[in-house]
Amino acid sequence: RAPVSPGLRATMGLFGSLFRLLLCFGGSKLRDDDTATEVEIKCSSKWIAQVIGPGGSKLSELRFMSGAEIHIDKGKDPVTITITGDPKQVKDARQAITQVINDAEHPDYEGEAGKKFRKDADGHAKRAEKLAVEKDALFARGDKENAHRKLDEVKAAQRAMHTSNAAAASAIFENRNKGKGNMYMDFHGLRKTEAIGLLETRLAELSGKKGDLTLVPGAGKHSGGGGAVLLPAVMQTLRDRNLAFEEINVGSLVVKL
Repeated sequence: RAPVSPGLRATMGLFGSLFRLLLCFGGSKLRDDDTATEVEIKCSSKWIAQVIGPGGSKLSELRFMSGAEIHIDKGKDPVTITITGDPKQVKDARQAITQVINDAEHPDYEGEAGKKFRKDADGHAKRAEKLAVEKDALFARGDKENAHRKLDEVKAAQRAMHTSNAAAASAIFENRNKGKGNMYMDFHGLRKTEAIGLLETRLAELSGKKGDLTLVPGAGKHSGGGGAVLLPAVMQTLRDRNLAFEEINVGSLVVKL
């Protein structure tokens, strides 16, 4: 057997490394993605719950819509998702799963209307802060008449801020829950007081009814360093009402009404 030169060995090693890297980021086990009958996608364990869905519902949907076999191995992080089937099934499943992962990493919780109302609210808040500084300066100079007028402007800007935030909360909730019925509530994108207010309203509407109410406050993965905010608040609200619930996935609850 002829010896392999160091240069050739290095080249072969480089191609091997590139091929393994391709697989790591969802590359096909075949060279041509359009003809692949098996592919692997790597997904951070942080987002795999979105691929699986509550009670496996999203995974079942992905299997049904694509026709492909989808196997998830959670033994390591990143998690390995293996897709098998005919080329079209594999391609469709891969695109759908990649989209789910991308949406999980970079979610659009607010929607266009929600973003607009939040922007309006932020503008009113900044105006209120500016007017408050002007009001304080007038009081400091002893100009009480104009200071009180300025105070009225501050209050008007604050009311406009609250109105815009209320409209934002309504639009965001609609964006996340449209068409999902009154036994499902996704609170992503909402502030704590907004989410709890909507939850209390829904519980009052469902008073006396039986069934499973699914709540999705989220696990706080996009909440910054402080951790989850909505999840503990929602759980405490349910406890205060003596409602039985169970956590079906990280950030998802089912309430037994």
